[in-house]
Amino acid sequence: MSEQLDLMVWEIARQQPWLMPLIFALFGACVGSFLNVVIYRIPRGLSVNEPRRSFCPSCHKEIPWYLNLPIISWLLLRGKSACCGKRISIRYWLVEVACALLFAGIAHYIGEEQTLGLIGQVMLCGWAAIMLAMLCIDWEQMIVLPGMAITATIVGLLAVLADTLWFYETTEYEAAFLMAAGSAIGAFVLLKLVALLGRMCFGHKKQRYEQPRHWQLRQAEDDLELRIGDTTYLWSELFMEENNRVELSNATVSTHPGATAGALRFTLETLTLPDGNVLHLEDYDSLQGECNGLNTRKEAMGSGDAWIAMAIGITCGWEGSCFALVAGTILGLVWAIIARVRKGEPMPFGPALIAGAWLYLFCGREWVYAYLNHQL
Repeated sequence: MSEQLDLMVWEIARQQPWLMPLIFALFGACVGSFLNVVIYRIPRGLSVNEPRRSFCPSCHKEIPWYLNLPIISWLLLRGKSACCGKRISIRYWLVEVACALLFAGIAHYIGEEQTLGLIGQVMLCGWAAIMLAMLCIDWEQMIVLPGMAITATIVGLLAVLADTLWFYETTEYEAAFLMAAGSAIGAFVLLKLVALLGRMCFGHKKQRYEQPRHWQLRQAEDDLELRIGDTTYLWSELFMEENNRVELSNATVSTHPGATAGALRFTLETLTLPDGNVLHLEDYDSLQGECNGLNTRKEAMGSGDAWIAMAIGITCGWEGSCFALVAGTILGLVWAIIARVRKGEPMPFGPALIAGAWLYLFCGREWVYAYLNHQL
């Protein structure tokens, strides 16, 4: 049944090569509209189903269906909300356009190359849509949701099993499953090792002061500030990852004026004193004292990138995982130069990694296979 459906679709695509990409693009625009709901609500802990209708992010008024048409409505409203006149981020429009283009690009394989069956294409579209949502969430919030990455991995595996020949050049489902699982695990471990190596090489920073300096941790607007002498560190930058650590050496703290100076160890939410007592930062408006040095341990790469790599590996294989890592690094560097990202300023790597995976699917796969065949 699946083969007959594929033959019918391929025949339609041969006669009207624009039809299937157009259908997929329209469907992709609608999926992109739903992705905007996912991108906004899930990181904020809101339900995707309640409320069922989309609402204005500024005044929270429900948006009627005729003002919520994918791609078109944003253009007609000129990027402003009809209910309160506040600006609507261009991200909403870009997500719908990007999803439409991704779906149309996947459908292109039916009309031109006839290598990927209809079921495989639908599954691959689902994988691409979830990856697009993760890209936007990581871009805006600098977080990767493991549950979403696992969902993408499952959908990617279904795409592999639907078209084993295209993905792994085998008709054996057992072999395709083992290769896909191995590639996913390998990609996950690879990114973990890269993150570990980056932390060892670039994640540690030590400063020593000739004279004791006054330090103060206090609330400033919507973030904590750690001030040591004339230098100020934002808490959100010091703790981009929850397992980051900050240590003040040979330090004292105002809450224990008679205690012996020693190492003060900060986590995101606590302070451990030299005697082992733990203070919860939320219980204090301000903490201060003196210190002789600062030690920081930061992740050079977010731990969530390994989850993204797993979702890439299941679909793209080990070749695609390596390609995405290299291409993502290059794309990240290019973006850092264009955006003038300063040294030490946080920048998510996940979006560049996902973009590298898309590049592999649409053209990089042929480059890699041509190179490997030439070497062999």
